[in-house]
Amino acid sequence: MEKVVCHVCLSQSSKNDNKVYLKSICRGEEVYVCTGCIPQVIHGSGEVVKTKEQVKKILGE
Repeated sequence: MEKVVCHVCLSQSSKNDNKVYLKSICRGEEVYVCTGCIPQVIHGSGEVVKTKEQVKKILGE
């Protein structure tokens, strides 16, 4: 199973995780957003979505 990371809250998928992650496009880049963060994106803006580079830097990858 490929690990998926939410580009808003940085939660990571696992076999014991019941979260759903939706693949989206933000600023022309493919990103994932967990269902818990969808309201922030819908009622706020894409500004809360981190880029892949930001996620990698924060997670130390």
